[in-house]
Amino acid sequence: MSDPYRLGPEEVAFSIDPESLKTIPLPNDEEQIIGQPRAVKALQMGTVIRAKGFNLVVSGIPGTGRHTAIRRILRDLPPAAGPDRDIAFVYNFVRPEVPMVLCFPPGTARRFKQMIHDLVEKLKVLIKARLSSEVYKNRRDRLVSSIEKEENHRLADFEAQLAALGFTAVRVEDEGVLSTDIAPLIDGEAGDFDQLQSMVAAGELAEEEWNRRRETYYRLMDEMRSIFSDLQLSRAAMEEELAHLQAETVRPPLHTEMRELYREFPQERIHSYLESLEQDIIERLFVFTGEEPSEDGAGNRIFLRYGVNILMEAGSGESPPVIYENNPTVQNLLGTIEFSMDLSGRGVMSFMSIRAGSMIRSSGGYLVIRLDDLLQEDGAWLQLKRALQTEKVEIQPPQGMLGMPAPQLKPEAVSVDLKVILVADEGAYDILYNADSDFAKFFKICAEFDSSMDLNSDSLARYMSFIRRSLKKSGSLEISWDGMAEVIAYGAYLADQRDKLSTQFSLISDLLAEASYWSGKNGAETIEGKTVQQALKERNYLFNLPEEKLEELILQGDILISIEGEQIGKVNGLAIHDRGYYAFGMPTLISARVAPGEEGLVNIEREVGLSGEIHDKGILILDGYMRARYAVDFPLAMYATICFEQSYSEIDGDSASSTEMYALLSAAGRIPLRQDIAVTGSMNQMGEIQPVGGISEKISGFFNICKKRGLSGRQGVIIPDQNRKNLFLNSEIRDAVAAGSFHIFPVSSIDQGMEILTGIPAGEPGRDGRFPPKSVNGRVERELRSMALLVKQFNN
Repeated sequence: MSDPYRLGPEEVAFSIDPESLKTIPLPNDEEQIIGQPRAVKALQMGTVIRAKGFNLVVSGIPGTGRHTAIRRILRDLPPAAGPDRDIAFVYNFVRPEVPMVLCFPPGTARRFKQMIHDLVEKLKVLIKARLSSEVYKNRRDRLVSSIEKEENHRLADFEAQLAALGFTAVRVEDEGVLSTDIAPLIDGEAGDFDQLQSMVAAGELAEEEWNRRRETYYRLMDEMRSIFSDLQLSRAAMEEELAHLQAETVRPPLHTEMRELYREFPQERIHSYLESLEQDIIERLFVFTGEEPSEDGAGNRIFLRYGVNILMEAGSGESPPVIYENNPTVQNLLGTIEFSMDLSGRGVMSFMSIRAGSMIRSSGGYLVIRLDDLLQEDGAWLQLKRALQTEKVEIQPPQGMLGMPAPQLKPEAVSVDLKVILVADEGAYDILYNADSDFAKFFKICAEFDSSMDLNSDSLARYMSFIRRSLKKSGSLEISWDGMAEVIAYGAYLADQRDKLSTQFSLISDLLAEASYWSGKNGAETIEGKTVQQALKERNYLFNLPEEKLEELILQGDILISIEGEQIGKVNGLAIHDRGYYAFGMPTLISARVAPGEEGLVNIEREVGLSGEIHDKGILILDGYMRARYAVDFPLAMYATICFEQSYSEIDGDSASSTEMYALLSAAGRIPLRQDIAVTGSMNQMGEIQPVGGISEKISGFFNICKKRGLSGRQGVIIPDQNRKNLFLNSEIRDAVAAGSFHIFPVSSIDQGMEILTGIPAGEPGRDGRFPPKSVNGRVERELRSMALLVKQFNN
């Protein structure tokens, strides 16, 4: 039974000794980040350095604790000052469409807002009182009286002039509009020129007199218009003087009321705003006297212009803000301007409806975003890069709802101090680094989370500590020592190496939850080792329907798989069917046919478009091995085809290249191969076997078929020797190996595999470079040489 290559029961078995776990002291510290020293170091450095561009990408496969580590690192940062300012938007009195940004010392913006509110409320009373005082009224009345006296004097002189020239001023109405006109006097009463024309016709008035009166009328009309224009200018001058009088009356007490604001907020930009505010109040005193409508032209309350829209407050300053943006749309990142519809369907928007996005709210702290979510939002990645480049955020108004235009505002850009942490999948940093030329400038640190860690006493201690904390946190049952050992063994299985443990702790937590469920179902008080095994079996049962269907097809003979006897050019290969959440192995027949010819090695899968690039590479390696190994002193003259029988989907990967080589050598040398042995393994051009993935699933897949058809005691699997450390077989397979009813053969070369499959020595070349004639290689060389001679003779 080819004992030199067969694994013994002790080499197949893998388990964690529960007794040894009892001797390992558990850490008494709080929950820590397990098995990620490199990522932790990168996180610690990246979160502290505030220099431009030192943003982070935290990459790794899901379940390795990336989010937990970020929260832990940020929580455990040494105390540091948070944002150094409050941010608010105020009305821009010069350019209302561009709201102004004001920055305040931490925690003072709310005080400023309250003081402005108190000022406005106080001015509503104070201004009315000042403009109702006797001193103001007397000065106003004197000013108005002097202007009116001058107006009356000029009008009286003009009326006297009219009377002396035979005219008088009259009021006329034209389509509801009243105006002043000049009418000729006829017998002491106001008449019109039609009457004068009749008098001329009747000989009662000389035509020269009629012409004189008409010329005088036009001259007087011009003079009247000039007088009225002068009176309007005089009235406007009076209004200006009244406004100046009001300003003189109100300004001193207004300035007194604002003195505290100037004192408490000495910043230059705030002073500039207060000066504009003061001037606006002076220019809009009628607002405070109730002479202004309740709304402005944009539908906003008239006093809204004196509001303060606090965008962000620094808070207590004990720690910087940490914002987790789970929906990184452009509006959520930058901020937005809310608007509503008034009764007329018009969009109403103001600077008070500006809302901060997560970039502003996280300024001075940390903004955590999932990279996948960010890239799925149109424009979000571009806006994030722009903010990192300029260190400013421009809040953009939304588009008009239902196609209705809304008043557009363009707020001033807000300066931000961003530290962005992107949570990405494994390999995302490399992809973005090479795809985006700006990426390296903005994200200079990558914290890569490993999917596994070394299996040693320290990692075992932390694993056990995590298991107990996870059970306690979820309120599950306690776990026994043999249960603990089974869970840790599952962690090694996930790592796919016997000397490693998986850091996908979310999967460990899932298993604990399922094991706790089955323990409760069984009425157990603790989670035992057998219950952990039951949970894994039940999980497999829930997911293995496609596996069962394929097994049925094999057992019924619909898929041709032979597990007994010998055949030429046929080998049972082992393929992995990966559903993402569940993977299983299944045997598949690989065949080869060889005949004399000059076409060489033909990959049938490639010819029909079902071969991937890596599989194509494996086929070329086979061709190179055949030529270098056997056709040294003669040309390789064969037509050989290789096929995955009954396969109707794309084949990729090179894990079956050794299997294809065995089938090819069998067909070329006309050597029968055992059908009770399945094969997996990659090979290189030197004939060396290379490790492959999914080794345990592949072995299980073939074992299940053999078990259901009946174990003969000869069946087994050939695997790469390097895959010994990846063996995690269930107890049923381990027992079968121990009983000698199933076998596992690790090999390191094609020659070793052929010796197992044929029972014939592979053979080494002698001094003459020829292989022993009865060896596997000798028979292959002889047949290939014969085909070369046959092709040569035929061509001649």
